[in-house]
Amino acid sequence: MPPDSVAALLQRHRVNENLNAAVIPAAARNTLDLAADAVVGPLDERIIEATGAALDAGHTHYEPVPGIDGLRATLAQHLNEATGAQYEAANLLVTAGMQESRFLTLQLIDAGDGAIALPEVVHPGARKALGARPRETVSLVVDAERRLPRLAAIRAALEGGSRLLYIESPSRLSGATLDGDEMAAIAALLADHDAGAIIDRGLAPWASGSVAAPTARVALIGEAFPGAGIDSWLAGYIAVPQDWLPPIQSQKQIMAICTATPAQFGALEAGSLYAEEQPARLAHMQALRAGLQQRARAAGLDVLAGGAAGLLALRLSPSQKSEGLARLAAAGYQVADGSDFGAPDVLRLTVCDAARAALDLLADA
Repeated sequence: MPPDSVAALLQRHRVNENLNAAVIPAAARNTLDLAADAVVGPLDERIIEATGAALDAGHTHYEPVPGIDGLRATLAQHLNEATGAQYEAANLLVTAGMQESRFLTLQLIDAGDGAIALPEVVHPGARKALGARPRETVSLVVDAERRLPRLAAIRAALEGGSRLLYIESPSRLSGATLDGDEMAAIAALLADHDAGAIIDRGLAPWASGSVAAPTARVALIGEAFPGAGIDSWLAGYIAVPQDWLPPIQSQKQIMAICTATPAQFGALEAGSLYAEEQPARLAHMQALRAGLQQRARAAGLDVLAGGAAGLLALRLSPSQKSEGLARLAAAGYQVADGSDFGAPDVLRLTVCDAARAALDLLADA
């Protein structure tokens, strides 16, 4: 390629704000990493044994593009139990983690002649996925406490011609969840305007009770079995109506042929153990988050409304945030900056034991 062409490509990349969106790690990289979407937990020995057995059996080559049948069926069952849907394995595609799920759905689901509407506060991975090629977008206003899109904003976007929504429930920043009535209203709006939606429900297993999600005209995306210790293995899913799947599967094949085979067999075993192990993990994380929330409030910190047990979001003044980030960095901590999500007044911490000392540093700021 001529040098001038290379320079032009690099310049287009430098000025593409979406492509240059922040990268939030999928799983904690060390004990002081509170910026990640998930804390890496211990692996059940049965997951290790199942993965080893798959390797010994020669499952080291390409598997079916949409994923191994057993994992697709297990993910379908998990989503059916959680949402009341009637998915089959044929509705599921296994991805190489959440970012691939975002990319494939945001780039391949047809928005017709309309725009894609997404919240003004959203995981930076969504904007990065939109940066690969131009797609018209509309920003949805969010409420001040939950940082979730307002129904009025969704209605206005659809009435204005948007034909695809991107929504997080629970929010990747605050952990807050759209309730059943709100999701029912969104489902009705989608039907009224012949529109579709992508719903990131990856944090739903960390919320108490069921997390509502319509499935008609909807793609559900998320990680495979959060909390099972495989978050760093990058196994995710896309659940869609069957007629939506062919273009997504085709692009998946072009990009990566299939998701890493050993990770799929490990995720399959994690799925078989999930109903047994997740309730205790959830209770432990809820107790840990409640303690951190109490500690933060006792120190005068403002905790955003949210219910997902894996994260804690704090609203800070500009001076609090600036000094707090400096203190955290000096002590070796990493946290997620709300500015990367579109919320410059917020810092997000993953819930773990190390978060106690981090909160103390922020309280002193």
